[in-house]
Amino acid sequence: MRIGLVDVDGHGGFPNLALMRISAYHKAQGDSVVWWNGFEHYDRVYMSKVFTFSHDIDTVIYADEIIRGGTGYKDYGRLPPEIEAMAPDYTIYRISSRQSAF
Repeated sequence: MRIGLVDVDGHGGFPNLALMRISAYHKAQGDSVVWWNGFEHYDRVYMSKVFTFSHDIDTVIYADEIIRGGTGYKDYGRLPPEIEAMAPDYTIYRISSRQSAF
């Protein structure tokens, strides 16, 4: 499967733990996991939003399935147990050689 991730609040400082666990789960299943861009088709797109004041994506998402979650969507549920148990995939937030970690 081709999986797209959307960190609706932006990933300019604080990693999204739910998306990191979702990434780890799908990679363990052999799926391709990438950050969503508006020009490609995905089997499934996960959108995570922490803050209610963050603006949502207002463009068409070309995917067979879109799953939205997080407190920003007023969704206070939990990830499925098999995903919640995964160690986070920090590689999705690689820092370039020009950026500082702090």
